[in-house]
Amino acid sequence: MRTIQRITYLLFLMVCSYSIAQTGVNVTYYDENNQTFNVAATGKLYFANDNLFIKTNATTTSTMIPVNIIRKITFSNALATSPFGNNEDKLSLYPNPSSDVIRIKSDAYESLKTKIYSLTGQLMLAGIYQSNQEIDVSSLASGLYLVQVNGLTIKFSKK
Repeated sequence: MRTIQRITYLLFLMVCSYSIAQTGVNVTYYDENNQTFNVAATGKLYFANDNLFIKTNATTTSTMIPVNIIRKITFSNALATSPFGNNEDKLSLYPNPSSDVIRIKSDAYESLKTKIYSLTGQLMLAGIYQSNQEIDVSSLASGLYLVQVNGLTIKFSKK
């Protein structure tokens, strides 16, 4: 009987910790201001009509941020000791905007695990590149994209 109580207690703790788990979403704007959101497991983050929407939990109203004023978005787990994609990564994407090729420069990484997403979340291109290696984006339609490189997200505009 005591074993069943212990197992029940452990399951209860796991469910409670999952329900209060949060992800930190840090939005850095082009004017270098930052805004941090703690998104609960019941919240969501999504893109629609060239805007980022952040809903911190099931009962709050979404915060709308126009994508054209966002420089980068980083994520961290509330239980983690440091966020993913911090400023020490020193990644830059150029030329931005571009029509044919882009390059990603990094001082911190040898291999750049890269994924390019549309604003609807569709994976458009993926690969592993070296710093300053050309990435052919000529097949992408004109518009805004999110480029995820080793956990850091950078906005990219395709001409």
